[in-house]
Amino acid sequence: MRRFAISGYGPAEKVFQEIVDTPREVTPNHLRVELKAFSINPYDVALRSGKMKEVRTLTFPYVLGNDGAGIVTEVASDVDSFAVGDRVVVHPVSGAYGEEIVLPASKVAKIPDEMSWVEAAAMVTTGITAYNVINHLLTIQPTDTVMVTGASGGVGTSLIQLLHQKGIRTLASASKTNKELVRSLGVTHFSSYDQENPEEVFSNQADIVIDATKGSIAGDMAIKIMKEEGHYVALNELPSLASRQKKNGFYETFVPRKEYSDQEALTHLIAAYKTGNYHIFVAEELAATLDHLIWAHHQLEGHPSAGKIVLTYD
Repeated sequence: MRRFAISGYGPAEKVFQEIVDTPREVTPNHLRVELKAFSINPYDVALRSGKMKEVRTLTFPYVLGNDGAGIVTEVASDVDSFAVGDRVVVHPVSGAYGEEIVLPASKVAKIPDEMSWVEAAAMVTTGITAYNVINHLLTIQPTDTVMVTGASGGVGTSLIQLLHQKGIRTLASASKTNKELVRSLGVTHFSSYDQENPEEVFSNQADIVIDATKGSIAGDMAIKIMKEEGHYVALNELPSLASRQKKNGFYETFVPRKEYSDQEALTHLIAAYKTGNYHIFVAEELAATLDHLIWAHHQLEGHPSAGKIVLTYD
């Protein structure tokens, strides 16, 4: 079994290696899946670079990856919800950078024939995160206005679509390049941060702010958009304490919880996809090679195009 592992913390070109691994045994309540595609997340980049080592220690060689899609090839005897041959999407704790994976059945969901491997692999972490923020972390009232910063990213586009499904008034900011993309998803009002100042356009309008920017770079701007006593959710880091002290509100960072059900979130996303109410955006589809994986990590370290980078197996 071929997999891509990191030998330690550091630059992608120095620590990634291709390894041949021994297949794991399928234990009770687990499945084996032959992966057809996996996608890259900013979290993978943070883990590989060592930025997360204070909160998550890795043992090397370590195989990254939380998002994949493929075919079930083996099922534990106590699992009756899946069968060999099922097309599925997977959300493992790690290990998706490879040809196959063994994982709990609770981290798997069936996908329809019309959903491609690439689309399935591209929707996992971003879609699940957006679903849990909207449906579990927050209590959004029908009259609320929600601001999404980083609206053209994977989580941002998912947030806007899920909020639109609920009929929530949504404000959004992204670059001018992605204006039409974001507007097409049902956002109520849009502001290009590279053409104007969204904090002036939307000043004190949002009951809830969801900061989906990389590294929470829009914090100071988003605080000005939030109403006094509003609710601010950061998907990465919260704005500085000095910035938060400028306006009263409830500030918190989104953290995935064990009680959140992957199958619940994925079932909702897949149902919305089947009815045309959830679109998945892919920036690049490439063969699963070491060179392409290293390139993908370099792209995510910069300012990548809207959409996920997905690596595929024939």
